Amino acid sequence: MTPPGLLGAALLFWGWQTGALVVGVVMAVLLEARHVVRSRWDLSRADFNRVSDLSAVLLVLVAVYQFVGTDAARAVLAILEWLPLILLALVTCQIYSVAGTVDLSIFFWSLRRRANERPDTPGWPVDLTYPYVLLAILSASAANVRTGTFFAGATLLAAWALWGARPPRCAVAVWTATFAVAVIVGWAGHIGVAAAQRALERAAQAWLLDVMRREADPFKSSTALGEIGEVKLSTRILLRVESRGGMRPPGLLREATYNVYNTPTWYAVDAPFVPVPPESGGSTWRLGALAAERGRVTIAAYLRRGRGVLPAPSGSRELDDLLVVELARNPLGSLRVAEGLGLVRYAARFADGTADAPPRSLDMVIPRSEQAAVERAAGELGLHGKTPEEALAALRAWFSGGFRYSRYLGAPSAGASPLADFFFRTRAGHCEYFATGTVLLLRAAGIPTRYAIGYAVHEWSALEGRFIVRANDAHAWALAWIGGAWREVDTTPAEWVAVEREPARPGR
Repeated sequence: MTPPGLLGAALLFWGWQTGALVVGVVMAVLLEARHVVRSRWDLSRADFNRVSDLSAVLLVLVAVYQFVGTDAARAVLAILEWLPLILLALVTCQIYSVAGTVDLSIFFWSLRRRANERPDTPGWPVDLTYPYVLLAILSASAANVRTGTFFAGATLLAAWALWGARPPRCAVAVWTATFAVAVIVGWAGHIGVAAAQRALERAAQAWLLDVMRREADPFKSSTALGEIGEVKLSTRILLRVESRGGMRPPGLLREATYNVYNTPTWYAVDAPFVPVPPESGGSTWRLGALAAERGRVTIAAYLRRGRGVLPAPSGSRELDDLLVVELARNPLGSLRVAEGLGLVRYAARFADGTADAPPRSLDMVIPRSEQAAVERAAGELGLHGKTPEEALAALRAWFSGGFRYSRYLGAPSAGASPLADFFFRTRAGHCEYFATGTVLLLRAAGIPTRYAIGYAVHEWSALEGRFIVRANDAHAWALAWIGGAWREVDTTPAEWVAVEREPARPGR
């Protein structure tokens, strides 16, 4: 049995980390009251079997609810968070029972059958209190936002538990020194594993950029928040853009859209590619229902080995003169060529809005690691209760008033996410910061929003008589669902174009 107070402290820690502190307090009082309440229940093995079955049913119900209401990754974490509550009845019955333990057979049907067939056979008594403390810490870790408070809390609980189990002959100084060494090694290992993960992610991103050409990954953004991708440092020409009738082409050409953010990377979840059948001529590809055409732009792009993602205006409804064998499109608007030439030239007819899939629940999700920063910023801006247009105006004013564009970022604050550091300390970053912040803040305001990447079109080449797009014109922005259509929202300060044309500074 755990020492007095340990179970309650573990549950308070769990409630604090998961945001269910009131529930944790009630559970802690219930279990720690055993030291005051002297009466005990004379529970039989059959009684424990029924309580165990009740816990199993609760686990199934919570799992079904979570998997139906959210994506698989978040569902698993949510189930893990609520395990202490699911198993509360079983632990309560143990500590208030006459036996003070439970029989191992209650967890396995085969052992139950054997116990029923041989009722006189001794059972396998187990104490669930220490495993329950470990479960509370594990469940709290599912909601941990990588701050030092979690490590400190887990360390204190471990010290409490181990102190009661220390050998009687062990000197206090020896025990304390040994535990301190274990804590230091554990913290160093935690920092080392986190650093190794970041180094591995950077190496993988660099390798992908080198091997795949600079096209977007339609399933995962290749430039992660907090990093300045190699693509942003290159002046190589990637696209050539022409517009008919002397009209200026759209300022943004989209390559890919993402709907799920897991610090520091954006992902396209539940967005499978579906082949687009060509029209009768074989070079025209219909992308959506025809609408009032707003313009037509001709794009020449390079494809490595004839494969890649095609940039196009967000409202593209039809591609003409595209000579490829296969074109596919996903619900988020990405266009992928599987078999084509090394250089493709196509005309994109575009209209207002997009032909992308309408909003889903994923377009409102704010990752747990960023919830505190987003809620704080949204509260300061008063986004809750504003109309979409008012929320957009507030965001534009906030970003244009006190933020600046920068390719070079210093070391982040200890324990702060890249986005929290951007919002409240540096107020400087490249377009990925502004786009990610805009998406999550608009979601906090109740507006479905997605993250888009592509290129900005702004450089006119008098020599070629058309616009050219370089690698460092790569850009990110938001797509917000306003007035029944997806609308482009770009909050990056306009100075970013001039900054990207500056030569790289030595030592950076």
